Amino acid sequence: MMKLDAKNSKKLIYLCSLSYFVSYLTRINFAAVIAAVISDGYIGKTAAGAVTTVGFITYGVGQLVSGKLGDRFDPKRLMTLGFALTAAMNLLIPFVRGAVPMCLVWGVNGLAQSLMWPPMVKIMKTAMNEDDFNKGCVRASLGSTVATILIYLLSPAVISVWSWKGIFFITSFCGAAMAFVWFIMLTKIEKSADITYALQKSIKKRTKHSPAMPIGLLVFTLAAIFFQGVLRDGVTTWLPTYIYEAFGLSSEKSILTGAAIPVFSYLSLSLTSLFYNKTGKKPFRCVFSIFAAGALAAGVLVIGRGRSVILTALMSALIVACMHGVNLVLISFLPGIYGNNENVSELSGTLNFMTYVGSAASAYGFALLSDKFGWNGTITSWIVIALLGTAAIAVCNILNKEQKDER
Repeated sequence: MMKLDAKNSKKLIYLCSLSYFVSYLTRINFAAVIAAVISDGYIGKTAAGAVTTVGFITYGVGQLVSGKLGDRFDPKRLMTLGFALTAAMNLLIPFVRGAVPMCLVWGVNGLAQSLMWPPMVKIMKTAMNEDDFNKGCVRASLGSTVATILIYLLSPAVISVWSWKGIFFITSFCGAAMAFVWFIMLTKIEKSADITYALQKSIKKRTKHSPAMPIGLLVFTLAAIFFQGVLRDGVTTWLPTYIYEAFGLSSEKSILTGAAIPVFSYLSLSLTSLFYNKTGKKPFRCVFSIFAAGALAAGVLVIGRGRSVILTALMSALIVACMHGVNLVLISFLPGIYGNNENVSELSGTLNFMTYVGSAASAYGFALLSDKFGWNGTITSWIVIALLGTAAIAVCNILNKEQKDER
């Protein structure tokens, strides 16, 4: 099987970017409008946090399942199914009321969303060379930040002239359309190079990750990914609510402050890609610097908390931006280093699973922290989490160096 030529590699990269863009529209929309849902009296803050948490949990657990499925079944069809199912759940969520029904619907949406990333990594790893694979990961991640910008800019406008429910109707249409576009366009690209996927037919035939990832290195990598997930999605989810409660802005204006997050994240992904190459493609050294920068931003936020809306929004955006950079290296680049065509989907799903364990912990945990200790206590926890992530990556650096010395 030959790899795609430059022209078709570009087509696949753009298609994957568009796909991840739409997947984010249909995934983060609830978090984007959560302040409006709460202020509308539709659901309480803790209950809203529970809905978001359930979505993160099912998405995270689904990563493990999706990772295995992506190595055993046609990844193109898995993603098509994911888009169709998420479109249905986005259409359904405005019509259900109460914590339990909303948790059920958004939980199914999390499972649908989990059928996106691991199969996509499988497709890119199989069809493209290493450089194009890395470019594809960066571009797809950039697609997610553009989607976040759009959601946080579009939501206030839709809420002001319609309702927060309108956001879900719009994203449902996008998901349904993407199911058709994805299947048709990818089929044409596959035929151009006779792309076929190495699908595992039996667990007994599974191959080991090559080069092998020592268990100690894997454990501390997963720990760093967990802390990254806590900060990335926790700060993104609760920043508008924090602004709304701490500074007395309207829900629409509070949501709008969240638009700073994806702008910074977009820049972070581009800079992280450059920095990764500058460090000689050494993932743990690159991530250590980025995590440390996030800890510094958290420290500035703790010192200046409650003094300025602008400072709060900017420092929060910088924290999340750094975590997006960490995510790019550990979730996107690392599977390309330690995985192969037969198991890359499973490795990607395993690593990404831990991101959403952290996301789930933060979605509900930060709501509880803010209720019990106020937002000051919650903001203080962010610097602690950032420092723990930095420490975990420091250990990864040491273990990775020891592994190379043994070789």
